Amino acid sequence: MMNQGAAFAAAMTFALLTAYGLVFASATPAAAAWNEPWKGSDRALVIDAYEFNPIDWHELSSDKRIAGFINKASDGLPPEWSCGKYKDDEYKLCKNRWWKYSVTKELYMTRRQMAKMKGLLWGAYHLGRPGNPREQADHFVDFAEPADDDLIALDIEDNTSEWMSLSDAEIFADQIKIRTGRYPVLYTNGSTAKYISQHKADYPLLSRLPLWYARYRGNITGKFPEETWPSYALWQFSSMHNCNKRSCPYRVKGASTKIDVNVSTYDIAGLRKAWPFNELVKQPQDGDAGTLIADVSKETKNAVASAASLGAKPETPVPGAANGTLLAAFGPVEHHPVIDPLKMLTAIAKDQTKKDVAKSDMADEGATASPETAPAANDADALAANVKAFHKAVSQAAESLSRLIAPPADAAIRLPETSRLVDPQTRETTGNRLQHSRVMKVISAADAERRANAMPMPARILSQLGVDRSERGHRVRQPRTDHFVALGTVDRRILGAFEATR
Repeated sequence: MMNQGAAFAAAMTFALLTAYGLVFASATPAAAAWNEPWKGSDRALVIDAYEFNPIDWHELSSDKRIAGFINKASDGLPPEWSCGKYKDDEYKLCKNRWWKYSVTKELYMTRRQMAKMKGLLWGAYHLGRPGNPREQADHFVDFAEPADDDLIALDIEDNTSEWMSLSDAEIFADQIKIRTGRYPVLYTNGSTAKYISQHKADYPLLSRLPLWYARYRGNITGKFPEETWPSYALWQFSSMHNCNKRSCPYRVKGASTKIDVNVSTYDIAGLRKAWPFNELVKQPQDGDAGTLIADVSKETKNAVASAASLGAKPETPVPGAANGTLLAAFGPVEHHPVIDPLKMLTAIAKDQTKKDVAKSDMADEGATASPETAPAANDADALAANVKAFHKAVSQAAESLSRLIAPPADAAIRLPETSRLVDPQTRETTGNRLQHSRVMKVISAADAERRANAMPMPARILSQLGVDRSERGHRVRQPRTDHFVALGTVDRRILGAFEATR
Protein backbone atom coordinates (compact mmCIF):
# COMPACT_ATOMS: atom_id res chain seq x y z
CA MET A 1 0.00 0.00 0.00
CA MET A 2 1.29 3.45 -0.89
CA ASN A 3 1.98 5.78 2.08
CA GLN A 4 0.87 9.42 2.17
CA GLY A 5 4.31 10.79 1.17
CA ALA A 6 4.48 8.55 -1.86
CA ALA A 7 0.92 9.46 -2.80
CA PHE A 8 1.73 13.17 -2.56
CA ALA A 9 4.85 12.73 -4.73
CA ALA A 10 2.85 10.82 -7.32
CA ALA A 11 0.21 13.53 -7.40
CA MET A 12 2.84 16.24 -7.91
CA THR A 13 4.49 14.25 -10.67
CA PHE A 14 1.14 13.84 -12.43
CA ALA A 15 0.46 17.58 -12.13
CA LEU A 16 3.87 18.49 -13.57
CA LEU A 17 3.47 16.09 -16.46
CA THR A 18 0.00 17.49 -17.19
CA ALA A 19 1.34 21.05 -17.18
CA TYR A 20 4.23 20.05 -19.44
CA GLY A 21 1.79 18.39 -21.79
CA LEU A 22 -0.30 21.55 -21.99
CA VAL A 23 2.76 23.68 -22.73
CA PHE A 24 3.99 21.20 -25.36
CA ALA A 25 0.56 21.06 -26.97
CA SER A 26 0.43 24.85 -27.23
CA ALA A 27 3.86 24.86 -28.94
CA THR A 28 3.04 22.06 -31.37
CA PRO A 29 1.34 24.17 -34.11
CA ALA A 30 4.37 26.46 -34.36
CA ALA A 31 6.79 23.53 -34.57
CA ALA A 32 4.62 21.31 -36.75
CA ALA A 33 6.49 22.25 -39.93
CA TRP A 34 9.86 21.17 -38.52
CA ASN A 35 9.18 18.08 -36.41
CA GLU A 36 7.99 15.00 -38.36
CA PRO A 37 5.16 16.82 -40.16
CA TRP A 38 4.43 13.73 -42.31
CA LYS A 39 2.81 12.16 -39.26
CA GLY A 40 -0.04 14.64 -39.59
CA SER A 41 -2.76 12.89 -41.60
CA ASP A 42 -3.77 16.15 -43.27
CA ARG A 43 -0.34 16.83 -44.79
CA ALA A 44 -0.09 16.26 -48.56
CA LEU A 45 2.73 14.01 -49.79
CA VAL A 46 4.61 14.09 -53.10
CA ILE A 47 6.64 11.27 -54.66
CA ASP A 48 9.74 11.89 -56.76
CA ALA A 49 11.39 9.19 -58.83
CA TYR A 50 14.04 8.50 -61.43
CA GLU A 51 13.99 5.96 -64.25
CA PHE A 52 15.06 2.94 -62.17
CA ASN A 53 12.31 3.25 -59.54
CA PRO A 54 9.60 0.62 -60.18
CA ILE A 55 6.07 2.03 -59.86
CA ASP A 56 2.73 0.23 -59.48
CA TRP A 57 0.36 3.04 -60.36
CA HIS A 58 -2.77 1.31 -59.08
CA GLU A 59 -1.24 0.72 -55.64
CA LEU A 60 0.44 4.13 -55.52
CA SER A 61 -2.75 6.04 -56.27
CA SER A 62 -4.66 4.14 -53.57
CA ASP A 63 -2.86 6.29 -50.96
CA LYS A 64 -5.06 9.39 -50.91
CA ARG A 65 -2.41 11.47 -49.14
CA ILE A 66 -0.17 11.33 -52.23
CA ALA A 67 -1.09 14.39 -54.28
CA GLY A 68 1.85 14.80 -56.67
CA PHE A 69 4.56 13.01 -58.62
CA ILE A 70 7.87 14.58 -59.72
CA ASN A 71 10.02 12.67 -62.20
CA LYS A 72 13.61 13.10 -63.29
CA ALA A 73 13.83 14.57 -66.76
CA SER A 74 17.24 15.61 -68.10
CA ASP A 75 20.74 15.10 -66.70
CA GLY A 76 23.44 17.62 -67.56
CA LEU A 77 23.99 18.25 -71.27
CA PRO A 78 22.35 16.16 -74.01
CA PRO A 79 24.37 13.34 -75.62
CA GLU A 80 26.27 13.97 -78.81
CA TRP A 81 24.11 13.86 -81.92
CA SER A 82 26.50 11.67 -83.89
CA CYS A 83 28.70 8.75 -82.83
CA GLY A 84 30.34 8.30 -86.25
CA LYS A 85 33.66 9.83 -85.20
CA TYR A 86 34.19 7.16 -82.50
CA LYS A 87 35.40 3.57 -82.78
CA ASP A 88 35.31 0.38 -80.71
CA ASP A 89 34.44 0.94 -77.02
CA GLU A 90 34.04 4.70 -77.39
CA TYR A 91 31.52 4.12 -80.18
CA LYS A 92 29.58 1.64 -78.00
CA LEU A 93 29.61 4.07 -75.10
CA CYS A 94 28.28 6.86 -77.31
CA LYS A 95 25.49 4.62 -78.61
CA ASN A 96 24.69 3.52 -75.05
CA ARG A 97 24.22 7.14 -74.00
CA TRP A 98 21.72 7.59 -76.80
CA TRP A 99 19.91 4.41 -75.82
CA LYS A 100 19.62 5.58 -72.20
CA TYR A 101 18.50 9.04 -73.33
CA SER A 102 15.75 7.56 -75.56
CA VAL A 103 14.51 5.16 -72.87
CA THR A 104 14.50 7.91 -70.24
CA LYS A 105 12.54 10.24 -72.51
CA GLU A 106 9.96 7.55 -73.35
CA LEU A 107 9.56 6.57 -69.68
CA TYR A 108 9.20 10.22 -68.68
CA MET A 109 6.37 10.78 -71.16
CA THR A 110 4.61 7.56 -70.10
CA ARG A 111 4.79 8.40 -66.40
CA ARG A 112 3.50 11.92 -67.02
CA GLN A 113 0.47 10.51 -68.83
CA MET A 114 -0.17 7.96 -66.07
CA ALA A 115 0.21 10.47 -63.24
CA LYS A 116 -2.19 12.94 -64.80
CA MET A 117 -4.69 10.19 -65.54
CA LYS A 118 -4.59 9.33 -61.83
CA GLY A 119 -5.26 12.97 -60.93
CA LEU A 120 -1.79 13.64 -59.54
CA LEU A 121 0.06 16.94 -59.79
CA TRP A 122 3.07 16.60 -62.11
CA GLY A 123 6.59 17.93 -61.97
CA ALA A 124 10.03 17.44 -63.54
CA TYR A 125 13.57 18.05 -62.33
CA HIS A 126 16.95 18.49 -64.01
CA LEU A 127 20.17 17.15 -62.53
CA GLY A 128 22.59 20.08 -62.74
CA ARG A 129 26.09 19.10 -63.84
CA PRO A 130 29.29 21.04 -64.65
CA GLY A 131 29.02 22.52 -68.14
CA ASN A 132 27.27 25.34 -69.97
CA PRO A 133 24.27 26.23 -67.75
CA ARG A 134 22.26 27.90 -70.52
CA GLU A 135 22.57 24.85 -72.77
CA GLN A 136 21.51 22.67 -69.83
CA ALA A 137 18.45 24.85 -69.24
CA ASP A 138 17.51 24.63 -72.91
CA HIS A 139 18.02 20.86 -72.80
CA PHE A 140 15.75 20.59 -69.75
CA VAL A 141 12.93 22.62 -71.31
CA ASP A 142 13.15 20.71 -74.60
CA PHE A 143 13.19 17.37 -72.77
CA ALA A 144 10.50 17.98 -70.14
CA GLU A 145 8.16 20.06 -72.34
CA PRO A 146 6.57 21.47 -69.16
CA ALA A 147 2.97 22.62 -69.16
CA ASP A 148 2.10 25.84 -67.33
CA ASP A 149 0.87 23.88 -64.29
CA ASP A 150 3.87 21.51 -64.14
CA LEU A 151 6.45 22.05 -61.42
CA ILE A 152 9.99 22.51 -62.77
CA ALA A 153 13.05 22.12 -60.55
CA LEU A 154 16.84 22.31 -60.64
CA ASP A 155 18.48 19.50 -58.65
CA ILE A 156 21.87 20.35 -57.13
CA GLU A 157 22.61 17.44 -54.83
CA ASP A 158 25.60 19.09 -53.18
CA ASN A 159 28.03 21.99 -53.52
CA THR A 160 30.87 19.84 -54.91
CA SER A 161 32.64 19.50 -58.26
CA GLU A 162 30.29 16.71 -59.33
CA TRP A 163 27.38 19.12 -59.56
CA MET A 164 26.61 22.46 -61.19
CA SER A 165 28.24 25.38 -59.38
CA LEU A 166 26.00 27.84 -57.57
CA SER A 167 27.06 30.64 -59.90
CA ASP A 168 26.09 28.57 -62.93
CA ALA A 169 22.84 27.68 -61.17
CA GLU A 170 21.92 31.37 -61.18
CA ILE A 171 22.50 31.48 -64.94
CA PHE A 172 20.49 28.26 -65.38
CA ALA A 173 17.55 29.74 -63.45
CA ASP A 174 17.69 32.91 -65.54
CA GLN A 175 17.62 30.92 -68.78
CA ILE A 176 14.61 28.93 -67.51
CA LYS A 177 12.88 32.27 -66.93
CA ILE A 178 13.70 33.35 -70.49
CA ARG A 179 12.38 30.09 -71.95
CA THR A 180 9.29 29.55 -69.79
CA GLY A 181 8.44 32.89 -68.21
CA ARG A 182 8.97 31.55 -64.69
CA TYR A 183 11.76 30.39 -62.41
CA PRO A 184 12.42 26.81 -61.25
CA VAL A 185 12.23 25.40 -57.75
CA LEU A 186 15.65 24.70 -56.18
CA TYR A 187 16.27 21.19 -54.83
CA THR A 188 19.31 20.83 -52.58
CA ASN A 189 20.51 19.40 -49.27
CA GLY A 190 20.79 21.03 -45.87
CA SER A 191 24.44 22.09 -46.06
CA THR A 192 24.09 23.70 -49.50
CA ALA A 193 20.89 25.49 -48.49
CA LYS A 194 22.70 26.82 -45.42
CA TYR A 195 25.64 27.99 -47.56
CA ILE A 196 23.33 29.84 -49.97
CA SER A 197 21.55 31.43 -47.02
CA GLN A 198 24.83 32.62 -45.52
CA HIS A 199 25.95 34.03 -48.89
CA LYS A 200 22.66 35.23 -50.32
CA ALA A 201 24.24 38.54 -51.34
CA ASP A 202 26.34 36.49 -53.78
CA TYR A 203 23.36 34.40 -54.90
CA PRO A 204 20.42 36.83 -54.98
CA LEU A 205 18.39 34.63 -57.32
CA LEU A 206 19.04 31.20 -55.81
CA SER A 207 18.16 32.53 -52.37
CA ARG A 208 14.72 33.53 -53.64
CA LEU A 209 13.81 30.35 -55.50
CA PRO A 210 11.24 28.18 -53.68
CA LEU A 211 13.22 25.57 -51.75
CA TRP A 212 12.78 21.83 -52.12
CA TYR A 213 14.68 20.75 -49.01
CA ALA A 214 16.40 17.35 -48.71
CA ARG A 215 17.18 16.29 -45.14
CA TYR A 216 16.65 12.86 -43.64
CA ARG A 217 16.01 13.49 -39.97
CA GLY A 218 12.83 13.73 -37.95
CA ASN A 219 13.29 17.21 -36.56
CA ILE A 220 14.87 20.17 -38.38
CA THR A 221 14.03 22.76 -35.74
CA GLY A 222 16.91 25.25 -35.70
CA LYS A 223 18.46 23.57 -38.74
CA PHE A 224 16.29 24.95 -41.53
CA PRO A 225 17.55 28.36 -42.84
CA GLU A 226 14.41 30.34 -41.91
CA GLU A 227 16.28 33.64 -42.22
CA THR A 228 16.24 33.16 -46.02
CA TRP A 229 13.31 30.81 -46.66
CA PRO A 230 10.39 31.26 -44.25
CA SER A 231 9.43 27.66 -45.07
CA TYR A 232 10.06 24.90 -47.58
CA ALA A 233 7.99 24.23 -50.68
CA LEU A 234 8.66 20.51 -50.19
CA TRP A 235 10.76 18.57 -47.68
CA GLN A 236 12.27 15.28 -48.90
CA PHE A 237 12.29 13.36 -45.63
CA SER A 238 12.49 9.74 -46.81
CA SER A 239 14.71 7.99 -49.34
CA MET A 240 17.04 5.00 -49.63
CA HIS A 241 19.25 6.74 -47.03
CA ASN A 242 16.81 6.21 -44.14
CA CYS A 243 14.25 3.71 -45.42
CA ASN A 244 14.73 -0.06 -45.45
CA LYS A 245 12.73 -3.21 -44.80
CA ARG A 246 13.00 -2.85 -41.03
CA SER A 247 12.26 0.86 -40.58
CA CYS A 248 11.06 3.69 -42.79
CA PRO A 249 9.58 7.15 -42.06
CA TYR A 250 6.81 6.47 -44.58
CA ARG A 251 6.17 3.38 -46.69
CA VAL A 252 4.74 4.04 -50.14
CA LYS A 253 2.36 1.52 -51.65
CA GLY A 254 3.41 0.28 -55.05
CA ALA A 255 7.05 1.38 -54.72
CA SER A 256 10.29 0.05 -53.27
CA THR A 257 12.10 1.41 -50.21
CA LYS A 258 14.37 3.43 -52.53
CA ILE A 259 11.56 5.78 -53.53
CA ASP A 260 11.86 9.40 -52.38
CA VAL A 261 8.97 10.86 -50.36
CA ASN A 262 8.30 14.54 -49.73
CA VAL A 263 5.96 16.36 -47.38
CA SER A 264 4.26 19.70 -47.96
CA THR A 265 3.27 22.38 -45.49
CA TYR A 266 -0.23 22.21 -47.00
CA ASP A 267 -3.12 19.81 -47.11
CA ILE A 268 -4.06 18.49 -50.56
CA ALA A 269 -6.32 21.44 -51.41
CA GLY A 270 -3.66 23.93 -50.33
CA LEU A 271 -0.94 22.14 -52.29
CA ARG A 272 -3.03 22.20 -55.45
CA LYS A 273 -3.45 25.94 -55.03
CA ALA A 274 0.29 26.57 -54.40
CA TRP A 275 1.51 24.21 -57.15
CA PRO A 276 3.77 24.63 -59.17
CA PHE A 277 5.39 27.21 -56.83
CA ASN A 278 5.93 29.89 -59.47
CA GLU A 279 6.42 32.82 -57.11
CA LEU A 280 9.83 33.88 -55.84
CA VAL A 281 10.28 33.84 -52.08
CA LYS A 282 9.63 37.21 -50.46
CA GLN A 283 12.42 38.33 -48.20
CA PRO A 284 12.43 41.14 -45.62
CA GLN A 285 14.46 43.46 -47.84
CA ASP A 286 11.92 43.27 -50.70
CA GLY A 287 10.08 46.32 -49.38
CA ASP A 288 13.24 48.40 -49.03
CA ALA A 289 14.27 49.98 -52.30
CA GLY A 290 17.65 50.87 -50.83
CA THR A 291 18.67 47.22 -50.65
CA LEU A 292 17.59 46.54 -54.23
CA ILE A 293 19.25 49.54 -55.89
CA ALA A 294 22.92 50.40 -55.68
CA ASP A 295 23.60 54.14 -55.85
CA VAL A 296 20.55 55.97 -57.17
CA SER A 297 18.54 58.99 -56.18
CA LYS A 298 15.89 58.96 -53.47
CA GLU A 299 13.27 59.67 -56.11
CA THR A 300 14.17 56.51 -58.03
CA LYS A 301 14.18 54.40 -54.87
CA ASN A 302 10.70 55.62 -54.00
CA ALA A 303 9.50 54.95 -57.53
CA VAL A 304 10.78 51.37 -57.40
CA ALA A 305 9.29 50.77 -53.96
CA SER A 306 5.85 52.07 -54.92
CA ALA A 307 5.57 50.86 -58.50
CA ALA A 308 2.61 48.55 -59.02
CA SER A 309 4.18 46.81 -62.01
CA LEU A 310 7.98 46.98 -62.01
CA GLY A 311 9.61 46.71 -65.39
CA ALA A 312 6.46 47.71 -67.28
CA LYS A 313 6.93 50.11 -70.16
CA PRO A 314 5.63 53.58 -69.26
CA GLU A 315 3.18 55.34 -71.57
CA THR A 316 5.65 58.14 -72.31
CA PRO A 317 9.13 56.86 -71.45
CA VAL A 318 11.77 59.46 -70.78
CA PRO A 319 15.39 58.32 -71.22
CA GLY A 320 17.07 58.22 -67.84
CA ALA A 321 13.92 59.11 -65.89
CA ALA A 322 13.12 57.31 -62.67
CA ASN A 323 9.93 55.79 -64.09
CA GLY A 324 11.58 54.73 -67.35
CA THR A 325 14.98 53.24 -68.08
CA LEU A 326 16.25 53.22 -64.49
CA LEU A 327 13.11 51.61 -63.10
CA ALA A 328 13.17 48.90 -65.76
CA ALA A 329 16.85 48.22 -65.21
CA PHE A 330 16.70 47.96 -61.42
CA GLY A 331 13.38 46.24 -60.77
CA PRO A 332 13.29 42.84 -59.03
CA VAL A 333 14.85 39.89 -60.80
CA GLU A 334 11.57 38.35 -61.87
CA HIS A 335 10.92 41.22 -64.33
CA HIS A 336 12.82 41.68 -67.57
CA PRO A 337 13.76 45.24 -68.56
CA VAL A 338 11.55 46.44 -71.38
CA ILE A 339 13.88 49.28 -72.38
CA ASP A 340 17.23 48.42 -73.92
CA PRO A 341 19.59 51.42 -73.43
CA LEU A 342 22.00 50.18 -76.12
CA LYS A 343 19.21 49.90 -78.71
CA MET A 344 17.98 53.35 -77.74
CA LEU A 345 21.46 54.85 -78.10
CA THR A 346 21.98 53.06 -81.42
CA ALA A 347 18.72 54.35 -82.88
CA ILE A 348 19.56 57.93 -81.89
CA ALA A 349 23.10 57.57 -83.23
CA LYS A 350 21.75 56.41 -86.62
CA ASP A 351 19.23 59.24 -86.73
CA GLN A 352 21.94 61.74 -85.84
CA THR A 353 24.07 60.39 -88.70
CA LYS A 354 21.30 60.95 -91.27
CA LYS A 355 20.71 64.51 -90.05
CA ASP A 356 24.44 65.30 -90.06
CA VAL A 357 24.73 64.14 -93.68
CA ALA A 358 21.75 66.24 -94.71
CA LYS A 359 23.11 69.26 -92.88
CA SER A 360 26.52 68.82 -94.52
CA ASP A 361 24.91 68.63 -98.00
CA MET A 362 23.07 71.85 -97.33
CA ALA A 363 26.28 73.55 -96.23
CA ASP A 364 28.11 72.44 -99.39
CA GLU A 365 25.37 73.74 -101.73
CA GLY A 366 25.18 77.26 -100.33
CA ALA A 367 26.93 79.34 -97.71
CA THR A 368 23.82 81.35 -96.79
CA ALA A 369 20.39 80.12 -95.94
CA SER A 370 17.64 81.29 -98.30
CA PRO A 371 13.97 81.36 -97.30
CA GLU A 372 13.61 77.96 -98.98
CA THR A 373 16.35 76.43 -96.82
CA ALA A 374 15.30 78.12 -93.59
CA PRO A 375 13.00 75.26 -92.49
CA ALA A 376 15.83 72.78 -92.87
CA ALA A 377 18.05 74.96 -90.73
CA ASN A 378 15.31 75.21 -88.13
CA ASP A 379 14.97 71.42 -88.13
CA ALA A 380 18.70 71.10 -87.59
CA ASP A 381 18.51 73.53 -84.66
CA ALA A 382 15.61 71.59 -83.17
CA LEU A 383 17.52 68.36 -83.60
CA ALA A 384 20.55 69.86 -81.92
CA ALA A 385 18.40 70.88 -78.97
CA ASN A 386 16.96 67.38 -78.72
CA VAL A 387 20.39 65.80 -78.86
CA LYS A 388 21.59 68.21 -76.22
CA ALA A 389 18.66 67.27 -73.98
CA PHE A 390 19.41 63.61 -74.54
CA HIS A 391 23.05 64.11 -73.64
CA LYS A 392 21.94 65.85 -70.46
CA ALA A 393 19.60 62.97 -69.55
CA VAL A 394 22.34 60.40 -70.09
CA SER A 395 24.77 62.50 -68.06
CA GLN A 396 22.30 62.67 -65.18
CA ALA A 397 21.77 58.90 -65.31
CA ALA A 398 25.52 58.34 -65.38
CA GLU A 399 26.00 60.61 -62.39
CA SER A 400 23.27 58.95 -60.28
CA LEU A 401 24.42 55.43 -61.23
CA SER A 402 28.12 56.14 -61.40
CA ARG A 403 29.25 52.77 -60.16
CA LEU A 404 27.20 50.76 -62.63
CA ILE A 405 26.68 52.64 -65.89
CA ALA A 406 29.09 55.58 -65.94
CA PRO A 407 31.63 53.99 -68.32
CA PRO A 408 29.07 52.85 -70.96
CA ALA A 409 27.14 56.15 -70.71
CA ASP A 410 30.35 58.12 -71.20
CA ALA A 411 31.26 55.96 -74.18
CA ALA A 412 27.81 56.44 -75.66
CA ILE A 413 27.78 60.25 -75.70
CA ARG A 414 31.31 60.75 -77.01
CA LEU A 415 31.81 60.45 -80.77
CA PRO A 416 35.57 60.92 -81.29
CA GLU A 417 36.08 59.14 -84.61
CA THR A 418 35.26 60.44 -88.11
CA SER A 419 35.69 59.08 -91.61
CA ARG A 420 34.82 60.20 -95.14
CA LEU A 421 31.84 58.71 -96.93
CA VAL A 422 32.46 56.50 -99.97
CA ASP A 423 29.99 56.40 -102.88
CA PRO A 424 29.01 52.69 -103.32
CA GLN A 425 28.60 53.14 -107.11
CA THR A 426 31.74 55.06 -108.06
CA ARG A 427 33.89 54.13 -105.04
CA GLU A 428 34.87 57.80 -104.89
CA THR A 429 35.34 59.60 -101.58
CA THR A 430 32.88 62.43 -100.98
CA GLY A 431 33.41 65.56 -98.95
CA ASN A 432 30.97 64.57 -96.24
CA ARG A 433 32.19 63.23 -92.96
CA LEU A 434 30.39 60.60 -90.87
CA GLN A 435 30.74 60.40 -87.11
CA HIS A 436 30.93 56.98 -85.45
CA SER A 437 29.78 56.10 -81.95
CA ARG A 438 32.10 54.19 -79.66
CA VAL A 439 29.07 52.18 -78.56
CA MET A 440 28.59 50.91 -82.12
CA LYS A 441 32.17 49.69 -82.14
CA VAL A 442 31.68 47.73 -78.93
CA ILE A 443 28.34 46.33 -80.13
CA SER A 444 30.05 45.07 -83.29
CA ALA A 445 32.73 43.37 -81.22
CA ALA A 446 30.11 41.80 -78.98
CA ASP A 447 28.11 40.63 -81.99
CA ALA A 448 31.22 38.96 -83.38
CA GLU A 449 31.62 37.16 -80.06
CA ARG A 450 27.98 36.05 -80.18
CA ARG A 451 28.43 34.63 -83.68
CA ALA A 452 31.38 32.65 -82.29
CA ASN A 453 28.94 30.81 -80.00
CA ALA A 454 29.44 33.17 -77.08
CA MET A 455 26.40 33.50 -74.83
CA PRO A 456 26.23 36.91 -73.10
CA MET A 457 24.08 37.09 -69.98
CA PRO A 458 21.35 39.75 -69.54
CA ALA A 459 22.72 42.90 -67.95
CA ARG A 460 20.35 42.71 -64.99
CA ILE A 461 21.76 39.36 -63.87
CA LEU A 462 25.32 40.59 -64.45
CA SER A 463 24.70 43.57 -62.18
CA GLN A 464 23.41 41.28 -59.46
CA LEU A 465 26.05 38.58 -59.61
CA GLY A 466 29.18 40.70 -59.77
CA VAL A 467 32.37 38.70 -59.37
CA ASP A 468 32.00 34.92 -59.16
CA ARG A 469 32.99 34.06 -55.58
CA SER A 470 32.41 30.34 -55.73
CA GLU A 471 35.22 28.11 -54.48
CA ARG A 472 35.32 26.11 -57.69
CA GLY A 473 36.66 28.55 -60.23
CA HIS A 474 35.06 30.89 -62.72
CA ARG A 475 31.87 30.46 -64.66
CA VAL A 476 31.72 28.78 -68.03
CA ARG A 477 34.44 30.71 -69.80
CA GLN A 478 37.29 32.97 -68.74
CA PRO A 479 38.22 36.13 -70.66
CA ARG A 480 41.38 36.12 -72.77
CA THR A 481 43.69 39.11 -72.86
CA ASP A 482 43.98 39.04 -76.66
CA HIS A 483 40.31 40.06 -76.85
CA PHE A 484 41.15 43.45 -75.35
CA VAL A 485 44.43 44.40 -77.04
CA ALA A 486 42.96 46.58 -79.81
CA LEU A 487 40.37 48.38 -77.66
CA GLY A 488 40.54 51.51 -75.57
CA THR A 489 39.95 51.73 -71.83
CA VAL A 490 36.21 52.34 -72.02
CA ASP A 491 35.79 49.65 -74.66
CA ARG A 492 37.67 47.14 -72.55
CA ARG A 493 35.34 47.77 -69.64
CA ILE A 494 32.23 47.20 -71.74
CA LEU A 495 33.58 44.19 -73.57
CA GLY A 496 34.85 42.86 -70.26
CA ALA A 497 31.28 42.90 -68.99
CA PHE A 498 30.27 40.68 -71.89
CA GLU A 499 33.25 38.39 -71.36
CA ALA A 500 32.54 37.99 -67.64
CA THR A 501 29.28 36.22 -68.44
CA ARG A 502 30.59 33.57 -70.83
